[in-house]
Amino acid sequence: MGKQKIFVEGLGLVEGHFSGIGQYILGILRGLDEIIEKKKIAGEEVPEIIVVIPRGTLAKFKSFKLKHIGHKTLPLSFKYTAALWHRGWMFPIDLWCGRGTYIFPRFVDMRLAFSKSALVIYDLSFELHRQHSDERNAEFLSRQVKRSVKNTKKIITISQSARNEIIDFYKIPEQSVVVATPAVDQKYFYKRSEKEIENVKRKYKIKGSYILALSNLEPRKNLDGLVDAYCKLPKEVTDKTGLVLVGVNGWKIEKLFDKILDKVKKGYNISRPSHYVADKDKPAIISGAKLLVYPSHYEGFGMPPLEALACGVPVITSDNSSLPEVVKGVGKMVDSTDTDRISKAIEEGLKNHEDLSQKIKIDGPKQAEKFSWVKSAQKFLDVAEEISK
Repeated sequence: MGKQKIFVEGLGLVEGHFSGIGQYILGILRGLDEIIEKKKIAGEEVPEIIVVIPRGTLAKFKSFKLKHIGHKTLPLSFKYTAALWHRGWMFPIDLWCGRGTYIFPRFVDMRLAFSKSALVIYDLSFELHRQHSDERNAEFLSRQVKRSVKNTKKIITISQSARNEIIDFYKIPEQSVVVATPAVDQKYFYKRSEKEIENVKRKYKIKGSYILALSNLEPRKNLDGLVDAYCKLPKEVTDKTGLVLVGVNGWKIEKLFDKILDKVKKGYNISRPSHYVADKDKPAIISGAKLLVYPSHYEGFGMPPLEALACGVPVITSDNSSLPEVVKGVGKMVDSTDTDRISKAIEEGLKNHEDLSQKIKIDGPKQAEKFSWVKSAQKFLDVAEEISK
């Protein structure tokens, strides 16, 4: 038997906007790179990992400098590959790429002629929290994920909470669903110096002391509730400490923008950076915050709270879905629907900030260390090996 070949569908890695899915794929690939490096040094046999990318995206793929991960380029551009995939018209990609084990990390698979596959499903917001979703995307996922689940041998997800929901919703055996959590790279996410924080604040026109909200702007993230909670704080608190919203525009955000404009007119210090925040600047923006507040109604995992803990920044987040797994015993958890309680938690967090910060500087990075890209990448290898038998 020849060397095992594992193909990873890489559209999420090379698309224009680097989403949470792209970050997850990259984290897993870097974990795989590290595992293969150690195996090669030890003289052990290693699988061949190949990322499937559309034509015209090789420069983006190479920019990640993956040492032991290969690529296979499809004959179509990103635009046409994505369009055919979305319509279910994509040709069986193993006819082009070859026989192997395929991993599809964007909820929905692609057609295969003679290979087996695993599927990554991050959460079930499109089924369980439809009111917070983009309707067209939710309809697409609802239809296509059901079909993909039937085709796949194994499902990978990112939290125990999401695993339980997937097993229950699709009525599939427990052993079919494996958890491979995201993680943060602590060579990158750590408490940055005052000088670096000030430089980044100047770059994005962030002034003074601030509470940070870091997420896509969409209803599920409950930024509407956060704005209300912030505006319930005593005036002497809001005069001293602003609310900074960092994240790309999602959907159903018109009411949120109207509310923010209204509150700003009334004198509340709520702002967004004037342009897109680069990933390299995120650790400094997080490090400069008094608190990270993440009152989401539902999460498959929830990366920003873990990133903030790694940077030693106190976190307030929701007590629902996967979030207790992420901040277990370290972050403050509240009911996402209770704006009074969110407001009170912010006020207490700011009042006790000095003591809280000293504690989180030690406990935060320790909590972040519990999650590892290498451990999760090993889960991918284990799944690939199991389904290839």
